[in-house]
Amino acid sequence: LRALVADLSKVAISDPACGSLLQPLLLFKGFHALAVHRVAHALWQTGTANAAGAAPGRTAALLLQAKISEKWGADIHPGAKFGEGCMLDHATGVVIGATAEIGRDCYLLHGVTLGSSGKPVADPETKRHPSIGAGCILGAGCTVLGGHVKVGDKVSVGAGAVVTKSVPDGATVVGANRVVRAGKAPEKRAKGKVGAGAAPPKPTPQAAAPCHVRPRSRL
Repeated sequence: LRALVADLSKVAISDPACGSLLQPLLLFKGFHALAVHRVAHALWQTGTANAAGAAPGRTAALLLQAKISEKWGADIHPGAKFGEGCMLDHATGVVIGATAEIGRDCYLLHGVTLGSSGKPVADPETKRHPSIGAGCILGAGCTVLGGHVKVGDKVSVGAGAVVTKSVPDGATVVGANRVVRAGKAPEKRAKGKVGAGAAPPKPTPQAAAPCHVRPRSRL
């Protein structure tokens, strides 16, 4: 319940289109999809196999996953973990794998994919999907692949970016693994200019221009 309240607060704070708390509660499909996923995740966590080898809790969780995908267009495996205060903006086309982990206070736009690298694994419980830190923004259509990938806290992933390597805290990623800002932006130094702390160049001595004296005319 606390996670749902935090999600609702996140929508109210982050989405300028939200006019009141009642709007996401009744009308925003991203909030609905995440709320139902939290129920599915709880069922997935408590599901245990019976004598026949079936896990009724997990079966119910997978059924909820199918309904979320059918009704709201977001395919989130019930094994995926979300922290408190997250938001799925629009939600359409979001795909999140079973072992993905999303930290608290994250903002995901439509078309985000948190997937695996595609390499076969023997154990289905093996970490195959990325981990996203707290306070991150995942832009529309971005893709983060691989269980070895860890996206740090307060990272911004640009729209359409592809991430297959870990990203440090506070970075901004665009394109294919291109980190354009990691923590403090590097100082730019213009070519030919003196850097901070460097001694100024010594002036180059120049030869004096020859002085042309006009001879006096004789009377």
